[in-house]
Amino acid sequence: MGSGILWWRLRRSPLRRRSDVIEAWTMLVVAVVLFVGVPAAGIVVGAIAHVDGVAAARAERADRHRVTAVLTANAPPLVPDVDGSVPLHQVPARWTAPDGAARTGDAQAPAGSRRGERVAVWLDRHGQVTDDPLDADDVALRVFGASTAAAAGTALAALITLWAVRAILGKRRMAAWDDEWQKTGPEWGSHKS
Repeated sequence: MGSGILWWRLRRSPLRRRSDVIEAWTMLVVAVVLFVGVPAAGIVVGAIAHVDGVAAARAERADRHRVTAVLTANAPPLVPDVDGSVPLHQVPARWTAPDGAARTGDAQAPAGSRRGERVAVWLDRHGQVTDDPLDADDVALRVFGASTAAAAGTALAALITLWAVRAILGKRRMAAWDDEWQKTGPEWGSHKS
């Protein structure tokens, strides 16, 4: 729809209907939301996600300890993945917890690792193996995901609102045209030439 048609709907005119004004204002508001609100939503939600992610990373770093575990069994043989990376496997291992107690469990080790080799593991406060704490890449991924979702959600909500308003106004216009035709249509057939 050309901009001339949009502005026509806002000008005073005997042909302008109330629905034209509502639709024009709705389109204007949606345009502002798309060009200002979408980036703002992404930035605000991204900033909040960054603060939360950094706090979560600090908490995990404070709560988790990195220790060296000794494998007590061999890992499955090395068969490189399609992309050439070496897969990791859960392999039985033993380690000393921060409280000095000897523990056993599974640790991630590269394929082809042999019994007696050492691998690094992260332990929670109870001495159990846990995931690595969040790092800067993990926080960045969370920020990207949250800001993208917020921006996409805002854009989608604006476009759905525009679609709904236009659908409702279109139905009202059709109903008004039907009413007018019911009044005017019979007169057209009664004239003889």
